[in-house]
Amino acid sequence: MLTGMARAAVDAAREVAGAFRLPRSYRSPYRTAMPKKATTADDYRRRMLAVERYVEAHLDEPLEPASLARTAAFSLHHFHRIFRAQRGESVMQLVRRLRIERAAKRLRTSDTSVVTLAFEAGYESHEAFTRAFVDRFGIAPTGFRAEPSLRVAEYLARAPALPTIPVEIRHVPALRVACMRHHGGYAHVHEVWSKLRAFVARRRLPDALYGVCPDDPEVTEEAKLRFDACVVVPADFELSRVEAHVDEVALATIPEGTYAIGVHRGPFEALSDTYLEVIGKWLPTSGREPMADAVVEHYLDDPRTTPPAALRTEVRVRLED
Repeated sequence: MLTGMARAAVDAAREVAGAFRLPRSYRSPYRTAMPKKATTADDYRRRMLAVERYVEAHLDEPLEPASLARTAAFSLHHFHRIFRAQRGESVMQLVRRLRIERAAKRLRTSDTSVVTLAFEAGYESHEAFTRAFVDRFGIAPTGFRAEPSLRVAEYLARAPALPTIPVEIRHVPALRVACMRHHGGYAHVHEVWSKLRAFVARRRLPDALYGVCPDDPEVTEEAKLRFDACVVVPADFELSRVEAHVDEVALATIPEGTYAIGVHRGPFEALSDTYLEVIGKWLPTSGREPMADAVVEHYLDDPRTTPPAALRTEVRVRLED
C-alpha cells in the first residue's frame, strides 16, 4: 500500500511524464531509415542465381545435384523443389540445356566435329548426343549445321542494301564488373538497366557500361534468355550485403582476349543487324573461329543525352587464338 505522501509523489511523476509525452506522429530528426532487408523470396532468388552463375562458370566440369545444393546452402530435397519452382526446369536440366545449346551455336560457327561437340556436352557417344539434340531441336546435329540460320539468311538477303560495317580485330584486357541479370526477352532489358543505373549513381561509379549476352535467340527460347547489365568497377571493389542479397548485384569478369569488333550506329533496337554483320557475314569469311563465349556490348554513348540515331555500340565477339 502507498502512503498518502508516496501516492502524491507517483501522481506528480505521471503528470511530468505526460507533459513530455510525444505524439504518435512524431519522428525524431535523428532517426535513420532501417536498411532494406531481404525477403525470403529475395533470398531464394539470389541463391538460385548464384547456382546458375556457378553452372555457367563450371560447365566443362562434373556437376552433381548435391554439390550444387551446397552452393545454394539448401538441403538436396528443398533445393530441387525451389530451383524448379523458380527456373521452370531442374538444375540438371539447366546443365544439359546450356551444354547442348552451346554445342548448337558451335555447329554453326565452327568446324568442330560432331563427336568432339558431343564429348564437350557431356555425352559418352555420338548416338546419345544425337538423340538428345533431336529431342531439343527436332533435327540431327549434321542437319542443323547444314541448315542456314533463318536470321542470318534473312539478313544476307537484304544485306546488299545495307552499309557494310567494318570489323576490327583488337586485344582487349579483362574487365572487372558489377552486374545485374535479366531473364527473358531483350525487349524488357530496360528494367534491369534502370536498377543498375540507380546502383551506379548510389556508388558514384564511372559510367562505363557493358552488356553481356550469353544466348542466341535462335537457339534459346525467349523466356530463358540471359542478359547481364554491367558497369566497370575497381579491382578492390566490394559489394555491401544489401547490394548482394537484396539488389542481386554480382561481381564478374569480362575475359581478356582477342575480339572481333563491329561498331553499331543507331538505336539499340537495331543491334541485331550488327550482330549478324559480324557473326553471320564477316566471321565465315575471316578464317577465324569464335570462342564459346557471350557476345559483349560496349556502350560508347549515354542514351539519356544522345539521340537514338547517333548512339554507338561496340559488338565484341571473342576469337580463338
